[in-house]
Amino acid sequence: MALNYREDFDYSEAIANTQDAAERQQLLAERQNKIEAEGLAGKVASNEAVSTWNGDYRPYSVSSTQSGGTAVSQLYDAAEQARLQRFDAARERIQQQLESNLSSIERDYTAGMTQTDINARQSVLAGEEKLAALGLNMGARGAAATSGAAETSRIAIDNQYRSDLNALGQARLTARAAAQDSASAQQAALESDYLSASESASLQQAQAALTQFNADRDYSLSVAGLTGFLNGLPTLAYRDYASGLTSQAQAQAYEQAFNRWKTAGYVQAGDAAILGVPAGTPTADVSYKNASLALQQWKAGYWY
Repeated sequence: MALNYREDFDYSEAIANTQDAAERQQLLAERQNKIEAEGLAGKVASNEAVSTWNGDYRPYSVSSTQSGGTAVSQLYDAAEQARLQRFDAARERIQQQLESNLSSIERDYTAGMTQTDINARQSVLAGEEKLAALGLNMGARGAAATSGAAETSRIAIDNQYRSDLNALGQARLTARAAAQDSASAQQAALESDYLSASESASLQQAQAALTQFNADRDYSLSVAGLTGFLNGLPTLAYRDYASGLTSQAQAQAYEQAFNRWKTAGYVQAGDAAILGVPAGTPTADVSYKNASLALQQWKAGYWY
């Protein structure tokens, strides 16, 4: 959809020279369309600036809540992105450390199992040598013991082997649980710090935006005091001023018509509407005295 605007038309000049609020708003809207359609943003004065133009007073740029707020928001967005990246990196390090700790626990467990098997075999051999020294025989390992001493020795070795396996398994579970608990605690602390920092940043951003808004509002009001326009609309003071100019012009027209009445001795056709009396009314008429009194009051009220 094509934007509505006039290509070969100086909107800025027209805006500066019009005092009509409706016309001013229409011109500003069309100028914004032209800026967007022709890619003039940043190359010409913004509509925000031009909306304050009045006659020869034409500031090129003014403070902007929108642009200022956007700049503040961009700064906080960049800080938030950096904080999120640090959070993700720290979380990844915690996960990597957990995986490393669990791998180390599994290696230690496997090594412990191997050593337990070795210890058990060594205990069997030592038992066989001990019984042999006493003239006894353990018997084949897959067969029944040849004596009560051999049976007792086998039971003791088996019990020790099972006890060692159980201790290894329990140590493995305990170590894994400790590693996972430590990682969870670190993760919880990391998330708490991140959320706290985000909350603090959001509050600071809101305060900065409010400060910017108040500063822009004060600035806009000061500009409005100079130009007579706020966001393209005439201020009350300017409307009062313009109304005074209109009344003064009316008073001058009245005085000029009155002087022509006085000089000619009667009201001319062109002055009848201005003076509010019929054309041809002579100066001898009471209307002349009333008009003279009205003129004196008008001049006293608006000119001096």
